[in-house]
Amino acid sequence: MSKYVVKIHHKGLMVLPAELRKKYGIKEGSEAILIDKHTHIILVPRSRITDLYGFAREHGKVIDEMVREIHEERRVEARS
Repeated sequence: MSKYVVKIHHKGLMVLPAELRKKYGIKEGSEAILIDKHTHIILVPRSRITDLYGFAREHGKVIDEMVREIHEERRVEARS
């Protein structure tokens, strides 16, 4: 696991290191899901959500929460 230090700019903006953007296919306009775990934040590129099922063994509850939130977002968007 690598560690990166990023600076938070005006309005909460931060720049993800190019190495991570490339590794996870994050481009301008990409969406990400932020999960508040009370002591830390998890950032998951939205386009890679299906890749997380291998990760689910260790973090199953987090994945379930994310999937529920995505389904709810889609329901709300469909009603708009």
